[in-house]
Amino acid sequence: MYRIEKLPPLIGATVAGPLGVLHLPRMWYKSVLSAAGMLPEGYFDHDFGFNHRVVEGIGLEPEGWFGFLKTMPTYPQAEDYAKAHATKLNPAAVAALNEGILTFLRPEEGAATVRARIGLDDPAYRNSAMLLGFDDWFSIHEILVAHRADGIEPIVPMVSSGQAGLLGIPHLPRLWIKALLNAVKALPEGWKTGLVCGFDMKVVKLIGLDIEATVAFIDRELPNFLVFEAWVRDHIALPDDATKAKWTAEILGGQKGAEQAAAEVIESGATDPTIRGTILLNDLVDWKHMHDYIVSRRAVRA
Repeated sequence: MYRIEKLPPLIGATVAGPLGVLHLPRMWYKSVLSAAGMLPEGYFDHDFGFNHRVVEGIGLEPEGWFGFLKTMPTYPQAEDYAKAHATKLNPAAVAALNEGILTFLRPEEGAATVRARIGLDDPAYRNSAMLLGFDDWFSIHEILVAHRADGIEPIVPMVSSGQAGLLGIPHLPRLWIKALLNAVKALPEGWKTGLVCGFDMKVVKLIGLDIEATVAFIDRELPNFLVFEAWVRDHIALPDDATKAKWTAEILGGQKGAEQAAAEVIESGATDPTIRGTILLNDLVDWKHMHDYIVSRRAVRA
């Protein structure tokens, strides 16, 4: 069975944890992967790029913060450290930091390199956070397709339902990665996809997409994300801004029942018992299971 030795950090820069700080989960994940020797070349696990923006934006001392991340804490433990040590963890500072991450444009030379690699035709597209996501998704797709005949060790689908592609529709990237993992038999037991996933069914119904045709397309073609999203564009009525805003609110605003939410708070190791958001809980559970997997991999290597 093929084991992916270097894992692209699929948590996007536009994803936040309970603290609401964008990129903090991605920075944590990259550092945990790095500590286990599983971070691909070219990714930063130190005070640079968006990592630096977060450290500076909420007032963390870099040496202490990155030193702590090298101990491979769980994500809730990382947030606890940030709450205890950040000197600017207030709503205004977080809002300014998040806006900067969402709107930062990558210099053209770097943006052009990524666009060419992933097949993005728009010559003006430079949003750095989104390009990071597209690049990660392209990388994991290359690995999965190249080794599909080898039998791939299952991996947690770390793409968040809060992430979107060029169409701006949340959950589509997660729907795609789960279906792709399932198609190559690398989706872990317990993760649902397609016709048996309530969230997938909710989103495709909302946007007018045929779930059976969607799953069949992914099973047959094993598309990368941009190819999949182009297929989606051709199979739905493209929404106006008001409709897209309504879709986004419905997708992002979902909450789990109190009993299920309480169980997933415990499962994820989160420290806030009031968390009910569907996407946040799904993310936290993903992060806990992936953290356990990485720690176990490191222990075997040691």
